[in-house]
Amino acid sequence: MKSMTGYGTSKTQQKDLTIEVSIRAVNGRFLDTRFHLPREFVPFEADLKKILSEKILRGTVDVFVNRRNKAVHEAAEVRVNEALAKKYLQAFQKISKATKLSANVHLEVLAKMPDVIQVEEKHEVSTQEEKLLKAVFAKACADCVKEREREGKFLQKELERLAHDLEVQVAVVSSLREDANRHLQERFEQKIGARLKGQELDPQRLTQEIVIQLEKADINEELVRLKEHLKNYKDLLKSAQAEGKKLDFYTQELLREVNTIGSKSQVAKITQAVVEAKTLIERLREQVQNVE
Repeated sequence: MKSMTGYGTSKTQQKDLTIEVSIRAVNGRFLDTRFHLPREFVPFEADLKKILSEKILRGTVDVFVNRRNKAVHEAAEVRVNEALAKKYLQAFQKISKATKLSANVHLEVLAKMPDVIQVEEKHEVSTQEEKLLKAVFAKACADCVKEREREGKFLQKELERLAHDLEVQVAVVSSLREDANRHLQERFEQKIGARLKGQELDPQRLTQEIVIQLEKADINEELVRLKEHLKNYKDLLKSAQAEGKKLDFYTQELLREVNTIGSKSQVAKITQAVVEAKTLIERLREQVQNVE
């Protein structure tokens, strides 16, 4: 079992080139990746996403890549747009004449005007650098997965504990079922007897009516399904695959059956056990949201 929460990082340095990758993953219904790349690495986003999707199946994942290359700065070229500088100077002179204000245009001011001085850097990424990027990215992914697996172990233990406690409450309800049915039978007999007081009762019809009412109020079917869902739930907890969606589905089914039992219950002890069971299922649901 893996958690959807994790963090991984990796860094490599060769000569003047440094590449650092950080991956942060949190909960998400599907795989949602958000890449924050230097413009030099944008063409490789699809390849990086493929590498990530082979290791992480669900979650919202932010990828941060930082690139530093001293050689790029050393090879940069500084160009001066002389024609644009002259136009700026002419504009300053025109303003001075129009406002009849004398002003000396300093070189520093002119040089700071937009696009007068331009720095051109070479952004080509070699095949070797591309391989280096993918290797360090894969290492960061593996680091993130390892963290998710570590978190998953704690999740699994907590889910197993909650599932066991839920089984205890289901066993309590199951043990009270016969007493609940006897209690309901007595109430039905009293109600029917009160309504037909003074009238001749047909024992066979009376028995049929009580059986019908008991079948409607009996919780046996819900208990059978509840126990089956719990069995499947525990099997999923032991699975090595990513079963977060299935666990979420069974959590909803567990809650459905418990709610039905609660709506049928007219016995205080069963109602109490149902309340405890619903509390446990809610805690299961919260934890399952973290499972991949």
